[in-house]
Amino acid sequence: MAKEDGIGVLVGWSSRDLGPNMMLELQTFEKDRWDSGDEPEIVRLFLTRSQAAVLANHLLQVSGTQRPPRRRGWLASLFP
Repeated sequence: MAKEDGIGVLVGWSSRDLGPNMMLELQTFEKDRWDSGDEPEIVRLFLTRSQAAVLANHLLQVSGTQRPPRRRGWLASLFP
């Protein structure tokens, strides 16, 4: 199977703030390595904050979940 045809699972992720950009680190296992006991493969993606927001909105939409409610600001919290 060619590398670009790999099928796997996402087993972890983290992000790092890089000022105007961010780095998203994805940990994956390909199907044929799942039971091997090897360490997961790590893919690092550098994104602008706009790209990260578009990706987050897309994942929320395709997963069928709702966006988290906006937090009320301090002024709005003064009025019940």
